[in-house]
Amino acid sequence: MMMGMGMMKKMMAKMGSGGENPMAMMQEMMGQMEGKQGSSEAANPMQNMMGMCMSMQADMLNAMHKATTMAAFATPELHALFATWMENLESEALAALTQQGEVDTAALASQLKISEASAIHLVAQLATQGKVHLRAQTSAAPAN
Repeated sequence: MMMGMGMMKKMMAKMGSGGENPMAMMQEMMGQMEGKQGSSEAANPMQNMMGMCMSMQADMLNAMHKATTMAAFATPELHALFATWMENLESEALAALTQQGEVDTAALASQLKISEASAIHLVAQLATQGKVHLRAQTSAAPAN
C-alpha cells in the first residue's frame, strides 16, 4: 500500500510540473517495479492488472479523441440538419404508431430505415416527451 502511495505522489508531482503524459508514467512505473522484483519468470498479477489498466486507458483516450475530433467538425449547419432529420424521424415514428397501433422496435427500425438501437433511442425520446407510452416484455418465449 505504501509503495502505491509513493508512486501516486511521484506521478502527481510529475503531472503538476508539466511532465510526461500518464501513459508514459505508467510504463515507467511498471519498469521500476520489474527492476525491484528481479527477474522472476512467473507472471506478476499486479503487472497484469497494470497492463489491463493501461490498455483500458488507451482505449478511453482514443474514444475521447475521436469524439472531440468529430465534434470539432460539426458546424452549426450540421447541428441544424441533424435536428431537422430527428424531427422528421419522430414524425414518421408517430405516424407509424398511429397507423399500426403497436410496433416492436425491430419493425419500426426497418420501416424508418435506421438501426434498432436508433429506433429504441427515438422511442425513448418520444416517451420522455410524453408523445408515446412504452410497454416492455421479454424478447424470448419462456421454455416449458
